[in-house]
Amino acid sequence: MENAVDALKMGFAVLAFVMALSLAFYMFSEARTTADFVLHKSDISRFVEYEGDATNLSDTEKEMQNHRIVGLETIIPTLYKYYKENYTVIFKNSSNPRDYMEVYTTQTDPKDWSGKDETDKVNKYFGGQSTKICSFDVDEETKRREPWGENPDAVKKNLDAFLSGGTVKFTGMTYTYPGFIEQHTTDKFIENIGEYVYNEETAGTAKKKKKRVIIFTKL
Repeated sequence: MENAVDALKMGFAVLAFVMALSLAFYMFSEARTTADFVLHKSDISRFVEYEGDATNLSDTEKEMQNHRIVGLETIIPTLYKYYKENYTVIFKNSSNPRDYMEVYTTQTDPKDWSGKDETDKVNKYFGGQSTKICSFDVDEETKRREPWGENPDAVKKNLDAFLSGGTVKFTGMTYTYPGFIEQHTTDKFIENIGEYVYNEETAGTAKKKKKRVIIFTKL
């Protein structure tokens, strides 16, 4: 009789262990699923592909349905990667297709820019005021002959001034910023991420290329 009781106790203990182990595996699986979902939703590398022209973003934005609400904690690291990862960051004051935010006024002469398309693009954003810039894009900055050009240290120097405020001097040019962080400390932005297709001409041959564009629209 005593052996039977011990056997029952042992059987119950094994059953309880199996149930606890099964519950632990279930909870781990649910936690992993939840973590993957959260990471997916917060991953800045997610984007929607679309074909369009970077100079006509008022139309192509309609295709960029992948968005989230963000603050400076997202905008700042995104800006510091635009040069290395070669994507475009655009700022807008509102969802109005024409309401672009001026991030700086270029000190370069439009007559020295490479290609008429760059002049047309900047004119399009601000209705003919071709020295107002609403974006950060190393390719466009190179075409406009911005003084930081393709120098990573100079790009960082310019971004530091843009974010913190103040004056930054380059050879023959001075850029003054009010300070993006101070201006937008508590502001929230809608972040839209997409990818556009454009033609790049090399040695007279046009080749299709893709580039990511990130638009921050102030709420």
